[in-house]
Amino acid sequence: MNDWIAFMHGEASIALFFIYCIAGVVGISLTLFFKKELHLLNASHKVIAVSFLLTTIIGVSVFTYLNFSATQENYTWMHDGMVYQQMGQSFLVNHEFIIDGRYTHHFAPVYPLYLAVFYTFLPVHIGTQIAVEIIVVLSLIVTLIVTRKLYGLTPALITTGLIATVPTYLFSASRNYAEPIMLILYTLTIYFILESLNPEKGNRIIAAGLCAALGFLTKSSLGYFFIVTGLAGFLWRFYYMKWRIFKNKNYLMAVLVFLVLVIAWTGRNLYLFWDGSLSGLFAASQTSDYFTAAMVHSLGKDFGSVFIQFWFFMVLTVLFMLSYTWIFSAYVKNSFSRIRDERISCLWLSIMLPLFIGWLIGAIYFVFENDWMPDYLISYYPVSQARYLVFTLIRYCFVVIVPFSWLAYESAKKEPRHSNQ
Repeated sequence: MNDWIAFMHGEASIALFFIYCIAGVVGISLTLFFKKELHLLNASHKVIAVSFLLTTIIGVSVFTYLNFSATQENYTWMHDGMVYQQMGQSFLVNHEFIIDGRYTHHFAPVYPLYLAVFYTFLPVHIGTQIAVEIIVVLSLIVTLIVTRKLYGLTPALITTGLIATVPTYLFSASRNYAEPIMLILYTLTIYFILESLNPEKGNRIIAAGLCAALGFLTKSSLGYFFIVTGLAGFLWRFYYMKWRIFKNKNYLMAVLVFLVLVIAWTGRNLYLFWDGSLSGLFAASQTSDYFTAAMVHSLGKDFGSVFIQFWFFMVLTVLFMLSYTWIFSAYVKNSFSRIRDERISCLWLSIMLPLFIGWLIGAIYFVFENDWMPDYLISYYPVSQARYLVFTLIRYCFVVIVPFSWLAYESAKKEPRHSNQ
């Protein structure tokens, strides 16, 4: 797996896809055949703790090997890792993001800024490896601590173990991708939203707004996700609070914090890249010029293919996620009877939105890259699409594993909790 080209050409990604699918299909089939659901949380806490702690250790060990055995050529093959390096170095030298003598907004700024901290006192290559190792371990620690705070130690170990063994996450993170910071910020965003539902902790929504804004500025192609999520979150709160939401100072402050950070980066992009035309206004304001090009091409020239790929990726993702669904099936099923509970509905929203945006972004990128990449890398052949799902699309939606597990833990509670805001 050190060689990206070999990974894409070989059957590793296909094998991963089928392993996850087979595990899920077999598990769900056994559940239906024996009419006996898996109640994971009722198992021995010691067995669960040992099993998932060992799982986490194995996952971290595999990641550490992949990370510190990576060569500079690995980052070049993966492209994103190389560009992040260049942006981090540029910020130290120029206090701006300049690549090949030109200002860039190919990627969002948060991750390059993080890398720049390590480049101040370490050579670029080893600095990258240490920075990546720290942020991945930190992402698992944040997952563990936050989940423990909400649901206890046993659920925390389960969720951390599941995240630590997502192959695509481990591989892409080891190649200097921004996924670990995305995981941290998304997990914290959902956590602070849930906390804000308690009347005495209403100000936590401000922290959620801050994390969402930083998430917007971390992964460029998912920037839209936080905007869509923000709008959906507003409608979700409006459903429960009605017009009182406009009188809630905490929510208004959260929106303000989000807008200030986003507008600051947007203003920088407009200043550097806007040509003065109305059409150029949209392109220049985006966090990623590459995603803008992909969106213009795919939606403007080949929308039919985007529509088809959206549904195709949705089916493939459902198959891939069957193993997680099987593990938590008993609890997820119970959640439907409590869908009006604020915490349950919040978690469902935090699961479905990344999946939806991931399918849409995945379809847009797939159609765009299929137009200019050689067929041996990407094509409409089903095997190529499955590879694309495992290698690319799962990077956008693996974050749902955290709220998906939280949904199970929340559903396992005997009494739903309601907000009195």
